[in-house]
Amino acid sequence: MHQYRVVKYSPEERAGTVPSWTSVSDIGDSFGGVVLTRAAYLETEELHLAAVRRFAAAQGVTGLRVEGLEIDPESSWWQRVAEGDLLPLDEAVELVRAVLREDFVWCRLSGDDGFFVHLGYDYYLYIGLTRAPEAAVAATRRSGLHVDPFESPYLDRG
Repeated sequence: MHQYRVVKYSPEERAGTVPSWTSVSDIGDSFGGVVLTRAAYLETEELHLAAVRRFAAAQGVTGLRVEGLEIDPESSWWQRVAEGDLLPLDEAVELVRAVLREDFVWCRLSGDDGFFVHLGYDYYLYIGLTRAPEAAVAATRRSGLHVDPFESPYLDRG
């Protein structure tokens, strides 16, 4: 099994020595003298969604199952998604977007042959797959995200 943590944070940001935004709600706030704009936020969001697509392609996954669903009636996903639903990849990626945007929804996603996508707090993304994803790792790193071997802390959540 290959497992990774995919994040926007540099090692210094992860250590807390350099300030960084953690949420869509930080748009308009300043971090190290740089204001987080909506455009910059959306660019980073898209990088994370592209990573999910790349890793899914590396595993040959075309759909993801919703697991551990936590949803509030305020979510735009309320009554659109249920525990156990198998979503086409594009729809699953949109659900990932909703989780990243803190749209009152959280879940884990799983696909064929052990593939998974887990979303942590503060823009942490965990991906696991059985096939070696060298090209996906390399492309995601080239995009500017950090990809490190890392076991998902959400594996044991039931």
